[in-house]
Amino acid sequence: MKNQKILGIISMALVALFWGLSFYSIQEIGTTIGPFTLATARFGIATLAFIVILFASKQDKKIAKEDRKKVFINALIGIAIYYPLSMYAINLIPASAGSVLSAIQPIIIIILEAVVIKVAITKKNAIAVILSVVGALLTVGVIDGQGGSFVGYILMFISTCMWCGYTVLQQPLNEKYSPITLNVYQFAIGTLVMSPSFFLENNNWSAMTGVQWFNLVYLALVCSGLCFVLYNFALPRIGATTSSLFLNAGPIITAVLGVVLYGTYPTLTNGIGILLTVVGVTLATVDFKKKS
Repeated sequence: MKNQKILGIISMALVALFWGLSFYSIQEIGTTIGPFTLATARFGIATLAFIVILFASKQDKKIAKEDRKKVFINALIGIAIYYPLSMYAINLIPASAGSVLSAIQPIIIIILEAVVIKVAITKKNAIAVILSVVGALLTVGVIDGQGGSFVGYILMFISTCMWCGYTVLQQPLNEKYSPITLNVYQFAIGTLVMSPSFFLENNNWSAMTGVQWFNLVYLALVCSGLCFVLYNFALPRIGATTSSLFLNAGPIITAVLGVVLYGTYPTLTNGIGILLTVVGVTLATVDFKKKS
């Protein structure tokens, strides 16, 4: 059991790293193709990869009849709605600001868990969430103002709520099916729902550069493919609230990239934010009980 929790923690740490990098990849491609088309393309590529993996690994490919509606709803919430909205929003606001709004996920999830699946809110988790959220906000310097479109912030908040709903509703499914099986069905459904965007948005595929194609493949195979497997693997092992706390490391990664790409060095406030985020995640994941 302890080893499973450690694997879950490692999985979420990797997800936080890869998704933290994704904000800049999305902005890089967003200048050439529309957000719905980008979401469709990345999940279409990921779907094909997962189909190959599913058949090659000979895993169970069936979803029970009573769970098909749940799988379909989660595909809509977590893919067809969340990703186009978040990608569109990221093109309207700074990448660091997008990380900030994503950082409130633990608050929403801890409430949803208590209401939907009756998970008790412990004092330890509540403190961890507060520290992590405050830390994420300070890390990207939200108190200094980030600029961007008001509509972008609203859409990013809505998409964040969608992801929280997906996370909570996905937990029971993860206990019954492998991440590969779930991802094949949900990715395929999400891709089909979003596919009209290829004809509705003003896309300029011929202008795609080599760097943009690389970022698209990265978003598809790593951020959509590998990260969904790791995320769904971690959920039943460390829980939705703890998993969401790890995503608050995203602003730390965004801040580091700001130094590397733009020479923007963190302030004392940012440093305090990083420390609080790390403390919050540690508090949620480490068992401080003394051994007898």
